[in-house]
Amino acid sequence: MEANPVKVIQYFDGTKQNVIPLFQRAYTWNKDKWQVLWDDVLSQYHNDGPSTHFMGAIVSMPVRSVPVGVSKHLVIDGQQRLTTIALLLCALRRILDGAHAARIEDYLVNRHYQGPDHFKLVPTNADRDAFCQMVKMGDCPESNVLRAVRLFEKKLQGDDLDDAPIEPTRVLETLEQCLQVVMINLGETDDPYLIFESLNYKGEPLTQADLVRNYVLMRFSHSLEPGGEQELVYSQLWRPIELSLGEHLTEFLRHYSMKDGELTRKGGIYASTKARFTSLGDLDAVRAELVTMRHHSDAYSRIANPEREARPSISLRLSTFRDFDVTTCYPLLLRLFEFNRVGAVTDDELEKCLTYIESYIVRRAIVGVAPNVLNRLFVTWSKNISTQDVSKQLHGMIIGTTGRGRWPKDEEVKPAFVSQSQYGRKWTRQILVRLEGAFEHKEPPDLEDCTIEHVMPQTLSDEWVAALGVDHASIHDRSLHTIGNLTLSAYNGPLSNLPFNEKKQIFLESHLELNKDIAKQTEWSETQILNRGERLFEIANKLWPGPAAT
Repeated sequence: MEANPVKVIQYFDGTKQNVIPLFQRAYTWNKDKWQVLWDDVLSQYHNDGPSTHFMGAIVSMPVRSVPVGVSKHLVIDGQQRLTTIALLLCALRRILDGAHAARIEDYLVNRHYQGPDHFKLVPTNADRDAFCQMVKMGDCPESNVLRAVRLFEKKLQGDDLDDAPIEPTRVLETLEQCLQVVMINLGETDDPYLIFESLNYKGEPLTQADLVRNYVLMRFSHSLEPGGEQELVYSQLWRPIELSLGEHLTEFLRHYSMKDGELTRKGGIYASTKARFTSLGDLDAVRAELVTMRHHSDAYSRIANPEREARPSISLRLSTFRDFDVTTCYPLLLRLFEFNRVGAVTDDELEKCLTYIESYIVRRAIVGVAPNVLNRLFVTWSKNISTQDVSKQLHGMIIGTTGRGRWPKDEEVKPAFVSQSQYGRKWTRQILVRLEGAFEHKEPPDLEDCTIEHVMPQTLSDEWVAALGVDHASIHDRSLHTIGNLTLSAYNGPLSNLPFNEKKQIFLESHLELNKDIAKQTEWSETQILNRGERLFEIANKLWPGPAAT
């Protein structure tokens, strides 16, 4: 490894090409970072004597290529800074002309080479088209690349720190003479990823998913030409995973590592995944693992986004897991969906398995069992389940768990459902939504704007006190937040604490079956609330049957 202080313009001077590897993230600098660079330039712009500004280190390594063409270097660290300098040069070229514009052109392109060797800097795939169009002065799409050039162009047409008009030629000279970096060149025996992994980044922090991508892609030969090994792995395997999962990618990697029985902390995703890939013998095994990961990512995309699941009954259960925020079951779901993909589990059996898991989660939520054991339990079940009689296996695993991991039975769930407070829990609305859906209305109402409504109001009016009688305070205390007194409505404001007979008139006009049942009552007190709670439990017990009934 060699390290030397150099002017940053040397990365653009001469016949060469700096390539941003595919494992690097896209260009992420924004207005704040562009302003910092501009301030750095202005700090030197006003100095009359020779001075320099240190911009940090840039790490690169030479790449062997065919004996013709320009010399190429992979930029292991510093791509954000180099890209931004190139975009500042593009902005200067838009304003300057003549010899100055020609000088800038030589910083941006290898004038006597066309095709892949034409550009001095080649960004990663996500930014390549926009950047190349900007350098060619073509029609650049809306992007961070274009936004950066617009900002610098505006700055170049503005004033300096002394409120005098900026001199673009002086900015160019400042950029050429005053901005300095430490050039770190790796040798052939240096491991570029170990360097990349250990650097103290000045730019955007890397996510766990970034680190995984970097490590995996660096296992393959660097892509300098279209169709190279690393580029094919990226475009055919890794990029589809990223596009499918979006913001869920990091959690997918965590749950993917956990499906085989390994408990992985949120901060340990990279270490766990790296260990998995490191243990693979050769590149064919790495590629095969990525193929498997891509299959699982397709399933995870539907697990995390139930609206993408084409089978309605399965999508409905996935919505419960998401809405109850029980992502601890996702490693087990990955295993079950993979069994389904390869034909070891039919759609009907998959639905049966999801029904067991859903019942287990919902009934525990109703009773109020602490969920802190679920992570370990789901990972253990995922590790131990095999492809033989899957639903029977899973049922046996769940009912065989006791204590804090138990699957609550009817004698525990019913009194909790009917008599305990259910309001204020994050899943109560979802339970009411599912209860409404159980009526299988031919034209289901839109529940998007519906919120939870207390039939007996939270604040008793004189009319309610008179209707409830002398025991109104204790009735109110016992029954207010129980499921029998809760419903869904988009008219919470108008309903408020109206007397029951007036609320009835609003409920009579409701399209919700939950409210039609309330409207049938002649009065509303503890008896009606308990009876309605029991009626709703009969529906809930069919939606989420207990261990003995499944």
